[in-house]
Amino acid sequence: MLTKRPLSGAGLVDAWASGLWHDLAGHPFASLFSSPLWSEVLARAYGFAISASVRPAFGQVEAALLFSHVRDLRGERILCLPFSDYCDPLVEDATCWGELVEPLLHLGVPVRLRCLRSSVPSGDRRLTLHKRAKWHGVDLARPEDVMWARLSGQARQNVRHARRNGVVVRHGKRLEDVQLFHGMHTHLRKTKYRMLAQPLAFFEALHEVFSPNDRITVLIAELGGMPIAGILLLEWHDTLYYKFNASLEQRFRPNDLMVWEAMLLGHRRGLTRLDFGVSDLDQPGLVRYKSKFATEERNVNFFQYLPDGYGDPRGDQASQVLGRVTRLLTDASVPDEITRAAGGELYRFFA
Repeated sequence: MLTKRPLSGAGLVDAWASGLWHDLAGHPFASLFSSPLWSEVLARAYGFAISASVRPAFGQVEAALLFSHVRDLRGERILCLPFSDYCDPLVEDATCWGELVEPLLHLGVPVRLRCLRSSVPSGDRRLTLHKRAKWHGVDLARPEDVMWARLSGQARQNVRHARRNGVVVRHGKRLEDVQLFHGMHTHLRKTKYRMLAQPLAFFEALHEVFSPNDRITVLIAELGGMPIAGILLLEWHDTLYYKFNASLEQRFRPNDLMVWEAMLLGHRRGLTRLDFGVSDLDQPGLVRYKSKFATEERNVNFFQYLPDGYGDPRGDQASQVLGRVTRLLTDASVPDEITRAAGGELYRFFA
């Protein structure tokens, strides 16, 4: 577990001891990925220490940059934060940003962060924009009939098609539902993308951390009592997060029905937004799919800092080996249980 260290002034501190989650809970750039629950899952599942560069004022934290200092076979790096769709620095002006990021840059290792709402890092010439992705959101504050009318015609048609063919969506809350979903998710990642899935231990940690306050739901689409698709949803503050998807059968259009059910779930719980997550630009089909439902689209900017002359041949070699091993372990001839076990052993190194 993380060690506790009191907040005594500006600088790098243990995020758990700093009080930042209480002080900055209402920050306009705060999200699931800067929440204490998400950080707790990362710490439990992967052993990542969650730290923060903070700026205190009058006994409270007025700005913060969350990060993990990772050291493994791929080298040493600062990630803000690992395995997060985005994690905006909780800072709104360039001067404060400079104070927060300076201690990280002085560590002399690569620094990586993803920003959805903050534009402050884009003005820092020491950082480079090395990638962009798309983010989509859905306004849930509208009346139900207005939300339905706002869907694309294709989405409405697919929802009706799924219902006519007997697809039903079950709202799962149990650990067994999470485990069932993980099996489908692992199979999809393996067969469609030739990628490993995050380990079962990560999903079990999600359930353990988010279930006590009813903040996790697994939507399971079933046909004749058999699961054919699923979505794992997390709730934080006023937003429902569409975090993971799995689909084993597309003929009956279960995904569109599940998204509509997710929108209804969030709307009836009084939430204001469905966060559809991040889509890589090299997945135009996924971007088009989310656009059928979305009322908002933004860029997620991937920033990187590399020290002058930095190089890590051993880390680069390890990354190449991990890529080749992943291809081997996601071959169609490899049983799903082997691929699943491989994700448990190797996934943390993809951070």
